[in-house]
Amino acid sequence: MTAPLRDIDTPLTCPHCGRQLVSLVVNPAGELIGCEECAEGLGLAGESLTLDEWNATELVAEAMDRYAVGDWRATKPAATETQRPRAHYWEILTEDRRYFLKQFHGWFPPESITYVHSIHARLAERNLPVPRAVPDRDGATFTRAADSYWALYHALDGRHANERDWMWGRPKAAETLGALHHALEGFTPQGEPFEPWTAWTIETVDRVLESWQPQPDLLPVELLGFVRDRLAHRYFGQLYPELPKLVVHGDYVSTNVLWRGDAINYTISGILDFERAHLDTALFDFAWGLGDRRPPLLRAAVASYTRTRPLSLVEREALPDAMLLSSLMAIDMQMTYFNDQREVARLATDLHYMVRDLDSLSRAVAPKQSMF
Repeated sequence: MTAPLRDIDTPLTCPHCGRQLVSLVVNPAGELIGCEECAEGLGLAGESLTLDEWNATELVAEAMDRYAVGDWRATKPAATETQRPRAHYWEILTEDRRYFLKQFHGWFPPESITYVHSIHARLAERNLPVPRAVPDRDGATFTRAADSYWALYHALDGRHANERDWMWGRPKAAETLGALHHALEGFTPQGEPFEPWTAWTIETVDRVLESWQPQPDLLPVELLGFVRDRLAHRYFGQLYPELPKLVVHGDYVSTNVLWRGDAINYTISGILDFERAHLDTALFDFAWGLGDRRPPLLRAAVASYTRTRPLSLVEREALPDAMLLSSLMAIDMQMTYFNDQREVARLATDLHYMVRDLDSLSRAVAPKQSMF
């Protein structure tokens, strides 16, 4: 990835208050939140790390010894408008090459790393811009060092889109997602997907809803009951069994897509982070990353997606319901994983509008009627 570089020896400052950090807080995804005072003030859940744990200089050196890469330098990307550095990611620079080093979480098993890298290989064969793993000294696509699993990738050039760019760039993102899904149809990766991130069922929905603390002002019982019953009877009961299944990305959002060029002439130069990949309906990726409650934007994204992978009639019929499911998933992630109540409130408002406008959304994704 292309980003401003911060040498490990350069002081790290809190992105909120600007003070130099000796200890810091990261969210569950490993992204830097800031100092402990700012994290507490923002009400964001996270893990405290020392600066030595953040830089992990000795661990990085031990991991890099497993690769035949000479005269390298490790850096952390600096915070940008759309992206913050993460605890388990480093840029590795040599005189003429750029790499990306990743330390996998201890709970992510090696068979799931194999699954991800098998998907990378499939998509690379189809000329899609995905990370390519650098073989270690034994020829493996990932390695074990310092009691962790690591992978080194050739870095992809590009930038992350901000919220506005992502909104207007969705047609291009949708077209690329269609190409990705087309390449993965009928493909069975090696290894196994990570079990907690496999497809949701109505049982998952019920378990999640039961775990939420009541918030009648944001998420009234009547609203959640309507969504739950519609998913149970219409989506999972009638439509889901008929939907074609394939390997999906699992987290096709703006932070996992790299862009090159400007608003007039731009291309997607990278698709990142396949750790949530699993077997599901293609609507999972579309609803999660591209489903928009505004019918004109949804219609444009569907039209672009179908240029590279046509949607069947049952997929079009099920898409608004898949968006309802995706909305519940997003709320649950912010409520129980990131503890970001402001984002929960925004997503709850979107869910209200989505339920109100279900008929309009259904018309927006329906195939155009022939004039003859």
